[in-house]
Amino acid sequence: MAKGNVLTQGKKTKADAAAREGRLEEARALFKSVCQLNPSDTEAWVKLGMVHKRLGQFGEAEACARRGVLLSPGLGFCHHVLGVALHSQGRLKEAIGAYRKAAEMQPDFPDSHYLLGCTLHESGCLADAMTAFEKALALKPDFPEVLGDLGAMLINMGELERGAALLARALALKPGSSTAISNMSNALRLQGKVSEALDGYRHALRLAPESVDIIALLAGLLEKTGGRIEANNLIEQGLALEPMHPALNLVAAQLARHEKRFHDAKDMLEAIRQQPLSVGVEGEIELALGQIYDQLGDPARAFPLIASGKAKKGRVSILGNVDRKHYLERVALIECLATPALAKCADFREEILSSCDPDPIFLIGFPRSGTTLLEQILDAHPGIQAIEEKGAVDAMVNVFLTNMNKRPDALAALGNDDIARLRKVYFDEVRHHIELQSGALLLDKMPLNITAVPIIWRVFPKARFILAIRHPCDASLSCLMQSFAVNEAMASFFTLEDTVKTYAGVMAAWQKYVELLPLDYHRIRYEDLIQNVEGESRSILAFLGLDWRSEVLDHVEHAKTRTAINTPSYHQVIQPIYQHARYRWERYAEVFLPHMVVLQPFIEYFDYAEQ
Repeated sequence: MAKGNVLTQGKKTKADAAAREGRLEEARALFKSVCQLNPSDTEAWVKLGMVHKRLGQFGEAEACARRGVLLSPGLGFCHHVLGVALHSQGRLKEAIGAYRKAAEMQPDFPDSHYLLGCTLHESGCLADAMTAFEKALALKPDFPEVLGDLGAMLINMGELERGAALLARALALKPGSSTAISNMSNALRLQGKVSEALDGYRHALRLAPESVDIIALLAGLLEKTGGRIEANNLIEQGLALEPMHPALNLVAAQLARHEKRFHDAKDMLEAIRQQPLSVGVEGEIELALGQIYDQLGDPARAFPLIASGKAKKGRVSILGNVDRKHYLERVALIECLATPALAKCADFREEILSSCDPDPIFLIGFPRSGTTLLEQILDAHPGIQAIEEKGAVDAMVNVFLTNMNKRPDALAALGNDDIARLRKVYFDEVRHHIELQSGALLLDKMPLNITAVPIIWRVFPKARFILAIRHPCDASLSCLMQSFAVNEAMASFFTLEDTVKTYAGVMAAWQKYVELLPLDYHRIRYEDLIQNVEGESRSILAFLGLDWRSEVLDHVEHAKTRTAINTPSYHQVIQPIYQHARYRWERYAEVFLPHMVVLQPFIEYFDYAEQ
């Protein structure tokens, strides 16, 4: 027996060295030999399982790990390796159970907490995933993979500052980490820094040229920014490495869809749906597939996929500060500030106004009501400079709400000095994003600035508003169908019920503002715009006091000159205007029946009742 132990120990030592040096087949043969010589050697079974996992032999890895668990059920590392084998096969629920057991039996082992966090994240359990990541980080503060994954998770939830700080720590520990670099590039992309993001992805790909995850990220951004030839080349390269990679197939399907190869896109997505997927990826794929079935004229298949996809995306998006209720409370708070006393406020004194930047034009409306198309049309006019969906109004509103001390008369009571300070906050934020052009009218396009109209009007008494309107059912349906960036407002669009409720809250507030305040506004309907671009464009320019310029009719070419259009409409505004989405809701009339009692008053108010 002693001789046998010496023999097996020598083989295990050689196998460990072979595994460390990447000689995996040699390590596998040595560990297998030990298991045959001593079938009760738990260590050999577990290490053999890890080698099988590294070789991509996940079934064999699971079998070895289960043998280890059977031999030593109280040994946490056996459950950890079983979790790794199950996780590799996409069996997330079973893997979570194994990792939990490993963490309970060996609570000071950070790797089990980390991988538990990864699996929970993939399953859509974000709060539990964050807890697991934080436990791993408490045990090992310099754990670069945890810092990177937690940072990436926070960035995707919209917490850019906190996420970027963690990623910076990860990069400091592993400067050559392609994963951390690509995650930092995600933060740049979400901040609208497209060129920097592309550079980051390319750098990450040079470090890890066979990383299909990075290929998918780079190809996805290129597809959105007009680099479709390079995107196609990357897709071919990535699919050759991993034909069923979910994220890359999703990018390939999106490219096919935008090229109107709808059946090709459908076939790609239907194929990858058959494999195990994380909840977030599954949600994205179902949503994209629903959009494709809609374009193929199959609403019966489209809507269940859209609803299911958005519900899954909601599971992995709503956490921490992302709270739909908080957003609606803010809308209600601003609405309460619109009092008769506010309506009686005198305009900002002319001598003060003359020393300030001119009041902007605010392009507002409910999301998905044609504001991106309008912005592209107007930005093509040489007398207009547009800023697209930046937080200048939000910055100004946040300062006001922080200082109002919950006084209902706070907005009406603002003095000229207060207004001057708020104007400065607004323009400082604008200048953070663009260099203002002398003599050009500033067009601030942010649809949901409609909820801040009382504050905007008080601070900018000479502001003009362009209100984009679309049939309430179409606007609601389109919001449900889109994959928006995560924030409190967009958290209202994960179900049709919440979307309709938000539409009603926002547009009821607008009705109140129009009745109460002397707003200078021009209303334009999306349906009219796409039927008569020139006529509607002329009416807007006349409202703004600008001469007609034919350049506005070249808005498609103008849009292609933009580095990126940071809205879900990017692929639409770089194509000729299409009619597919006009009164699209009628194909889904049945699902709207329970919601018509809420929407009908707005259908009538905006003159759609006879359409």
